[in-house]
Amino acid sequence: MRILFASALVASSLAMAPLAFAASETMTGTVKAINSSHHQLTLANGDTFMLPKNFDAKDIKTGAKVKVAYQKTGKKLEAEKVTVVN
Repeated sequence: MRILFASALVASSLAMAPLAFAASETMTGTVKAINSSHHQLTLANGDTFMLPKNFDAKDIKTGAKVKVAYQKTGKKLEAEKVTVVN
């Protein structure tokens, strides 16, 4: 019985490990540039985020303060959500 429990514990721990790496991060900054055709948003600090293909950037203007929820994939920053902050 102990072996079965230990095996289940190890298996569940291994199954949950990728979820820890998939957690979103957030960053707040000022928009330096937005390129809808290349699906990119660049903040004043130089960080560039890839935007989803169906992202509607009509409310985001250069100079706006935004909060970006993103995931880091290798060296790429992939935005999941961008909201304008007042």
